[in-house]
Amino acid sequence: MPVSEIKPGMRGHAVTVFFGEQSDRFEIEVVDTIRNYLPQQDAVLFRSSDPRLEHSGIVGGMSGSPIFLDGKLVGALSYGWRFNKDPLGALTPISNMLEVGELPFRPDVIAHPAGPRRGRAREGSRAWADQMLGLRTDPLPARRRPDELEAGATLEPLPLPLTVSGLGTSTARMLGETFGMVPVRGGSGPGAGAEGAKSASAPKKVWKPGDSVSVVLIRGDSSAASNGTVTWVSPKGDRLLAFGHSMFEDGPSNLPFADARVHTIINSVDRSVKMSSPLTIQGTMVQDRQPAIALRTDLFAPMIPVEVTMIGPDPDLPARTYRNEVAFGLDLTPNLVASILSEAVDEAGRDATEVVITIHHEISLETSRGPRTLTLDEDVFFPQGLIGRLLARSRGVLTIMAALDNEFEVATIRGTRHEIRMKYGAPIETIDQVRLLDSEIREGDVVRLEVTLRAFKGDTRTMIVPLRIPDDAGGEEIKVELCGGDGATPYRPRPDSLDTLLQTIEQSYPSRSLVASIYRQGEGLSTKHGLIEDLPDSVLETLVDRGSTSDAVRFKRMARRVLPTETIIEGQHTLELDVLPRKTFDDAP
Repeated sequence: MPVSEIKPGMRGHAVTVFFGEQSDRFEIEVVDTIRNYLPQQDAVLFRSSDPRLEHSGIVGGMSGSPIFLDGKLVGALSYGWRFNKDPLGALTPISNMLEVGELPFRPDVIAHPAGPRRGRAREGSRAWADQMLGLRTDPLPARRRPDELEAGATLEPLPLPLTVSGLGTSTARMLGETFGMVPVRGGSGPGAGAEGAKSASAPKKVWKPGDSVSVVLIRGDSSAASNGTVTWVSPKGDRLLAFGHSMFEDGPSNLPFADARVHTIINSVDRSVKMSSPLTIQGTMVQDRQPAIALRTDLFAPMIPVEVTMIGPDPDLPARTYRNEVAFGLDLTPNLVASILSEAVDEAGRDATEVVITIHHEISLETSRGPRTLTLDEDVFFPQGLIGRLLARSRGVLTIMAALDNEFEVATIRGTRHEIRMKYGAPIETIDQVRLLDSEIREGDVVRLEVTLRAFKGDTRTMIVPLRIPDDAGGEEIKVELCGGDGATPYRPRPDSLDTLLQTIEQSYPSRSLVASIYRQGEGLSTKHGLIEDLPDSVLETLVDRGSTSDAVRFKRMARRVLPTETIIEGQHTLELDVLPRKTFDDAP
């Protein structure tokens, strides 16, 4: 039925799941039609007198519930008001939803790896800067924040309940804030791996309007899935429309969906929501648009295995291993991996005391040049107990982010493994002072630096760092910089492909090391063909392309020494020194 035929006072019914897996109907009455509530989309207001909605109002998770007038489908229950006292809501017209259903599946426009002859698949996407002194490490961006959504007396899309299980309160809140959803603790369906994937033996659901459906983000030992309702089913049963509004509004999508079981409705003065559990993977969400999401039962989206092993400080207690799979998306996957790491850390380290964790990451991926496995190690100190959400900035998560969103191509993440070792204590020292012990400095000499290190809430100690001055530095002013391994990055050529970018990311100095660097006045040039370290100024200026909008990366010539330490070193100190020429016989007294 088109919106033009809908009149105030018309009575009909909607269909949704109140409990279990079987849908049920409830009566509705049309209040009025709001023309052009959204661009080229009307909103039809309705209210319900069903006693089951008397205390709950319109419920989050009902998004997509089909509404019928005179036996004809008119649209999907999809909008409501926060803090509404009555079951008053609005629907998305079915005509707008059917337009989404007619869109073709376009796997070619979904982010995917570049083939050997395709060149750059994501020209212009720059999540990581080409810098010689360190790649950007911005925290993961939030896709949507609840405080940025419309609220109050505004008609807005019903919130999508994010059903979580096997996750603690902090991680559930982290996911809810990241995706702009309401976290609701529920259950989970089959675990990760072959048993959780759809197979010939898996039950194939015969879908009908009003069924409960979940878009799966995490499955396995933990679970996260967004729950809503199916509005329309194609005659063959292989295509579905649901929600009546978007999930992420990402357009072409490739996320798995499952059938679901509703346990109960949680009544709230803010926003009532369904408590549910995803069951078996049934297909793929192929479109995520403003009027609806489109689903297909004949396509199956890939998921990425993520294994995290947590080894606590007590040697008598066994290690705990968490096995999950996460959905694929350029910023979706890093956020989901971060949540799994966060949960492992939060569950293991609830003590509010000084703790350090050592993390070993193994990231198996494939680029257009073939498969490879990145290994990264890092130490992270927490002065007042572990805070899992800080691992969103860990090197492993940032590496996944760079592999998926860079200017060259999208890597295929085949799986990740993470081993986290937790120990009590504060093995951390800060560089407090650096002092030169020699009265004069000459080229070729070995100078001695006295470094004072201050322990965390403890005493100081000194160590002597011998450092050789370059043989040809006479007459120059040099800078000597001392910092911890986390504060120094090896010089690398400018990346010309995803593989060289990943090599740059993988190369680093240990957290438990002291790095002493000598920076000289002369400069070098970083190109895609390598590092040119020793250039006269005249040659350097000639090589810099003044006719290009791409800035050349210039860097100071450097000599460096790395000294292993038992502790994590923090802080940075710099000395400016004048180097004298080498002594000759004429200089002798």
